[in-house]
Amino acid sequence: MRPVSLLPTRWDTPQCDDYESLDVVRRFELEVRVCRAHTEPFTVAPLGGRIDGDYAVTSGSGGRYLVDLVDSSARYDTCTCPDFLTNQLGTCKHLEAVRRAVAERPSWRRALARIELPARPTITVDAQDGLRLLGVGAWPAALRAERARLVQPGGLLKALSAGTGGATALAARVVHAAAPAAERLARAAWHTRRQRLVEARMGRGARAIEELGLPLFPYQREGVLHLFRSGRALLADDMGLGKTLQAVAACELLRRRGEARRVLIVTAASLKHQWAQEIARWTGERAAVLGGAPPQRSEALALGAAYTVLSYELTWRDLSRLQALDADVLVLDEAQRAKNFRTKTAATLRAIPSRFLFVLTGTPVENRLDDLYALLQLVDPALLGPLWRFNVDFHRQDERGKVVGYKNLGALRERIRKVVLRRERSEVLRDLPPLLEQTRYTPLTREQRELDADYREQAARLLAIAERRGLTKEEMDRLMMLLLKARQACNALELCDPKRGKKASPKLDELEALVAEIAAQPRSKILVFSEWVGMLALAAERLDRIGVGHLVLHGGVPTERRPALLARFREDEAARVLLSTDAGGVGLNLQEASYVVHLDLPWNPARLDQRTGRAHRLGQARNVSVIYLCAEAGIERGIEGTLAGKRAIRAAALRADAAVEELSAPTFSMFLRDMREVLAEAGEGATGGGAAEAGGMAADGDVVVDGNAAVDGSAIVDGSMVVDGSTAGEGSAAVRAEGGVAGAHGAPAPVPGWLVSEAAPANDAAVEGASRASDAGAPANDAVMEAAAPAARLARAAEPIALDAGVRAGPPAEVSRAKAAQRAAEDRLRLARVVLDAGFAADAARAAYEALAEAISGMLEGPAPESHAALVAVVYRELVPAGELPVEAHAALARLHDLGTLARAGVRLDPALASMAVDEATTWIGRLAPLHTPD
Repeated sequence: MRPVSLLPTRWDTPQCDDYESLDVVRRFELEVRVCRAHTEPFTVAPLGGRIDGDYAVTSGSGGRYLVDLVDSSARYDTCTCPDFLTNQLGTCKHLEAVRRAVAERPSWRRALARIELPARPTITVDAQDGLRLLGVGAWPAALRAERARLVQPGGLLKALSAGTGGATALAARVVHAAAPAAERLARAAWHTRRQRLVEARMGRGARAIEELGLPLFPYQREGVLHLFRSGRALLADDMGLGKTLQAVAACELLRRRGEARRVLIVTAASLKHQWAQEIARWTGERAAVLGGAPPQRSEALALGAAYTVLSYELTWRDLSRLQALDADVLVLDEAQRAKNFRTKTAATLRAIPSRFLFVLTGTPVENRLDDLYALLQLVDPALLGPLWRFNVDFHRQDERGKVVGYKNLGALRERIRKVVLRRERSEVLRDLPPLLEQTRYTPLTREQRELDADYREQAARLLAIAERRGLTKEEMDRLMMLLLKARQACNALELCDPKRGKKASPKLDELEALVAEIAAQPRSKILVFSEWVGMLALAAERLDRIGVGHLVLHGGVPTERRPALLARFREDEAARVLLSTDAGGVGLNLQEASYVVHLDLPWNPARLDQRTGRAHRLGQARNVSVIYLCAEAGIERGIEGTLAGKRAIRAAALRADAAVEELSAPTFSMFLRDMREVLAEAGEGATGGGAAEAGGMAADGDVVVDGNAAVDGSAIVDGSMVVDGSTAGEGSAAVRAEGGVAGAHGAPAPVPGWLVSEAAPANDAAVEGASRASDAGAPANDAVMEAAAPAARLARAAEPIALDAGVRAGPPAEVSRAKAAQRAAEDRLRLARVVLDAGFAADAARAAYEALAEAISGMLEGPAPESHAALVAVVYRELVPAGELPVEAHAALARLHDLGTLARAGVRLDPALASMAVDEATTWIGRLAPLHTPD
């Protein structure tokens, strides 16, 4: 039996007739895996001479797994891939690929058909509706006791670890998937036994907490016991309730009981040193903080410290080191960064071994219920089951599979009760000073009003087109940029067009008067937030004019400089105001401030909570006043009051006293409808109160520290780094779009974060230097912000949109076509990841196809083909015969094209397939990049 190469073939796209029926959806998921086995390339290599034996299956992306065929019934066949072990279907694409190979070879097919029952005593895995070990086949009487032992996870693992398993090695077959299945079952059993033991001795646990000598409030003791008892748990307390202290206390409890020795803490880059300070304060231990070049990180790991702290982006760079560290406890702080469980960040976190896992976040549900699912996949993948089952159990879906609501929320709360704990400030901190909120409406100048109206009118026309057909890439980019510009027009005209010079800004006038009033109060300090560095620069000029000392924090401020900057804000009486993007809105303790001013409002309501929570938190002794500055007309007023829907989802899923069973949910069509209404209402000057949220993407410009350096008035995104669709850390010039717009009836509608990112870096040497630093393992976000995001690039990105303009101009003429195509492909990949993260699987698949098509087109000498069919023709006429393009690359292009057309056929695209499409496009574009020869 020789290895077999399976090439992609045409295969009917599976369709689901009823997304509410468990049986129908199960059949659909099975058909999807059969389809992938026929439409993707595989190499199937038999590892022995038996048809009922084991096979090594290698996919087109390079993944290799082991498949076992047991008999012709297909009931006992297995695969070692994670999908087989978790999808509750009993199959996977690798297993189906082996079955395809057998079916296409008559001699193999006849040989397998003759094996109606397992020919040997076999230990296999039943992966349907759970996971269990089975002993199948004819077991002689002498081996029946052995079978009873081997179907127990502990017994099987012991036999396998012995190497020569006696009767097992001689007379029984153990499929390859049995070992990882047994490990999963053994871990689950161990945690169950431990929880029972801890609960039986809970009194001792309470005494042990007292012996720690930490100043814990009663609710914090409950949180420590929750983490300690569960072992793997999600602590979702509101911002400012001391999740850090609770996690450290739980870790110390485990260490003092001898259950843990080393603790690994993953957090935002800006919070690494704060964690180290808290650990030293409460435990006396000196934490190892990872940073710098690989030798420095290796040296820090070699210290053998009880606590090791690093940023999210370093996890995938140092994965092998972290795996070798063999930490007992893994703590994920601000874990909403891993909410997309298909990204590289989430996959890396799952690959870090740890017996105990504490997931900390104040915003477990930011936009959709899937956010909570993603976090619980890290805690316990079996808790909510595979995604398709979670969707059936807790989502209401229409005939096309789009989520239109949520159901059975009471059952969801009950299922997660033992691993999820959430308390809100109003519940537990009754002595916390009041939070006073007000919205101040600022007028628009005539120029602002006209510019806002022009942008909204153009956006409305695109929305009308979107109701009739899908928008093209250029139209999508333009729509989102128009919405962004309309919102910026409500702040200051300079944000839309820096060339306009200084113009009146009533919002900045209001800020100036407000700060002057507060500054007259001794020792009062103010936090001022905006998504745009350009807006902070304009605010800084106003503060300079009235002589109020201020500091500036944003993603471009190097991580190592932030602790000193924040210490100065806390301790220097002359530093009255901290101007910050959302780099300062996460995880920092800034109780010295008693005023929070929002110059603009983000898409995501959790962002507002995080910002406000920097001041209104444990340790705050004064009332906290929160002021929202909102334009009295225009797009800001049109979308005011739309935060309630997203907050309702969070409360319904997590609050134990919630009685809500069903909620409405967002769809893209709802987004289009609601945005059309919002734009119309904005023109009429909608009424209403409370905090508004508005869409936008901002960019950190030049580094601003201590309010002295000038800042470019840019208009792309605030400097958090996107790595495979997940936000990884501050200090990068990479772009990001967040969140969604709430629906007209309070239900949230996610915004697909289409971005325009065509500007070429003005400083290629700086970017290349940043790339070399990244390749060497240095954390780019800590050191290369100024080099990787020169002002020229941001200035170009901030160029105004001409009111009659069409599509933005392409790359400059001096850039070679190959380079331009590669850049365009990478831009489309970034778009695909953002859209995938926003929940639009079909759009992500189309963007992935367009990215790979762009990269392949860039290899051609002539103009880019105008259609897929034309591209296929020229690929086989020019590139394949010349050996310039592997056939596998075109096969990948064909698969991505087919996936991208599913929506037009009325078929819902599984998000997992879209994620894999993006990953495949990423792989091939990376492999093709060296083939692009510069001019």
